[in-house]
Amino acid sequence: MPSTAFITLLWITFLVAINKYIYQIPGLLFYGLVLLGICCRSLYNWQIHPFYFSTLRGLPQPRAKPHWLWGHFVHAVDDGQYLLDWCEENPDADLMRMLGMMNSERILPVSPRAMMEILQTQAYTFIKPPFMRRSLNGILGNGVLFAEGEDHKHQRKVLMPAFAYSHIKSLAPVFMEESARLVKLLREKVRASEKVDSDQVPEIDVARLLSLLTLDILYRAGLGITFNALENPDNELGIAYDRVFSPTGRTSRIFFLLQSLIPGFRFIPISRNLKLWRARQTINKFAYDAILAKMANHELSAGTKKAPGEKDVDILSVMIDEGNGQWTVQSMMDQLLTFLVAGHETTASAVTLALYHLSLNQAVQDKLRDEIHAKFPAGYDSIKTYEDIESLTYLNNVVRELLRVQPPVIGTIRMAKEDTYVTRQFIPKGTLVNIPIVSLNKSRQLWGEDAREFNPDRWDGRQANNVMAFLTFLQGPRSCIGRRFAEIEFKSILLSLIGNFKFALKEGRTVEFRTSITYRPLGGLPLVVTPVSGW
Repeated sequence: MPSTAFITLLWITFLVAINKYIYQIPGLLFYGLVLLGICCRSLYNWQIHPFYFSTLRGLPQPRAKPHWLWGHFVHAVDDGQYLLDWCEENPDADLMRMLGMMNSERILPVSPRAMMEILQTQAYTFIKPPFMRRSLNGILGNGVLFAEGEDHKHQRKVLMPAFAYSHIKSLAPVFMEESARLVKLLREKVRASEKVDSDQVPEIDVARLLSLLTLDILYRAGLGITFNALENPDNELGIAYDRVFSPTGRTSRIFFLLQSLIPGFRFIPISRNLKLWRARQTINKFAYDAILAKMANHELSAGTKKAPGEKDVDILSVMIDEGNGQWTVQSMMDQLLTFLVAGHETTASAVTLALYHLSLNQAVQDKLRDEIHAKFPAGYDSIKTYEDIESLTYLNNVVRELLRVQPPVIGTIRMAKEDTYVTRQFIPKGTLVNIPIVSLNKSRQLWGEDAREFNPDRWDGRQANNVMAFLTFLQGPRSCIGRRFAEIEFKSILLSLIGNFKFALKEGRTVEFRTSITYRPLGGLPLVVTPVSGW
């Protein structure tokens, strides 16, 4: 269908012609007719086309009645439960239609077959929509996350050496060493809380500490910089990350909505935008200085052959060493901002969610701790290599199950850049597609009747036999390039914490979660932290 802007332009052209040659038409009538044309077109898109002319109107819809203005999103909840319920209402369907604001149509892929076509075979037909770029591009940069088509293929190809399996293995000692600093800090906090004379059970906000730890890890593993945000939480860079990611409830949602709907909104000098500008400048400066220092060091050592063990293993060094001159400073800036910002937030949220779920499942937490202690009786200092981490079978099961049941990103969006077909259903150009990560991650058809339950033992038995059953990192050519990095980092942090402490929710404590860029607790995650003996 022609766009609203095109139809409006035709109206104006027609009416200008009338006004020129039939001068009797008053000026007020001219503008009134323009307004009438716009209103009629909007009314057609809102109340007529979706119900009488759309090629998608025959698809199954959620049973929940759409709101006259907000559509089905009036039923939305933060954890994606509504998407899961809607998909299970139509288990035999490939696609569903849902209505967004002003009855704008969206496609919801239900089956693995439909998801395969969207994420795999037509990955470059379904692109990130412009409003997503507007809302996140100012935060995440212009790296591989937002590249499309041939540009994305090229960027991913030159990035692959930095995220290769052999390289990520060499970062395992970095992950363990940084995690040990959090263990030390937690022990100090627990000792300090024990000295306080209080009837209250002391709690520690682990969400804040995990955010600082993952920041330290990313700067050391990503840029080769020792940052020490854990010991200095009020440093300039830590504050910048807080400004970008600290969820502030409804205000934050309204801000991102306006930013996505209104082109150029992020350039309006309001308070929130000013804070984001300053935060982005701070993060940019750190990344820029690191790149210049690494490039200078690379040029100085270009003629010196180093042994494999002497080479810098951080992501930035590998990008420069293996890039063969393909990287400019700006292109490296774009990739590093994506890596530092997106990687920091998702891993911090994932480990925070992990501690929350393990606090609710003490039996799983105890079993995991028993495996860690039995495998490494000499203490966590004896866990040094990638092979050591991967030898913990139950840890692998727990991490995979945590990422399945509660992914830090519960869904994403794509848009058809041209007319196409999915499972033989015609999809018009411009149609938005909601990718419901949680729906296939918890599909009863793929995972069994206990699909919604947290059960790490499932990974020892029957597992889903379809690659689309696990979408936490997406699938296909646009899947997360940092998946292996994130998994090993996650495991290193979790085994260090669970091996040394018991985590529990204080009796009567409730935790509210919000989705900003990721799904995370609103106001932090206070937990009762108790050191364990014998390790």
